[in-house]
Amino acid sequence: MHIKSNQEQVPQGGEFEPLAGYEVVFVRREGQRLIFRDGNGEFSRWATADKPSQPRPMMLGERRTVVEVVPDARPITGESIYVLTHQMCVPGGWMDIKTTRCRAPQDLAGIYAPGGSDVEDEKLRGYAAALYGGANEFIDQHPYSRLYELLLKLRLQKGAGEVDGGDDLGVGFEIAELLEKARTM
Repeated sequence: MHIKSNQEQVPQGGEFEPLAGYEVVFVRREGQRLIFRDGNGEFSRWATADKPSQPRPMMLGERRTVVEVVPDARPITGESIYVLTHQMCVPGGWMDIKTTRCRAPQDLAGIYAPGGSDVEDEKLRGYAAALYGGANEFIDQHPYSRLYELLLKLRLQKGAGEVDGGDDLGVGFEIAELLEKARTM
């Protein structure tokens, strides 16, 4: 039986350092609990690998960067060719906004933050940031961008008593029109 710590396998009875200078021994597993021992004695934690967390629901207008490997007949040592896609959440799923290809180190495929801020590789992060910047023109014109501004205005009651203020009925009508234009309702 093994557990993972800092991307390394730790066998039962094995010692590891979750924090620098803090040594812990993996003692055993009891059902869904993992038992550890440190300088103060034994303690337990939930085995999270057996109990995956539920993915949070998508929010309309949310953005992300998807990195996928392109199958390629040419062998590339230590690198892969990727397709990076900037996406936005719309009714029915994710809409592709902008796409590009790049070559970067292997094993980087996955779903990342909109500008690729959580991508470890600098080269791939640069491509994701450029993709994000290039998608802004489309995103700024999308109904969800204006819808977000209007909803924020309503929640904060900005400009109360003014034309186009948080208490103006025209704001509600504009929200309804944007929902129709975005094919949400």
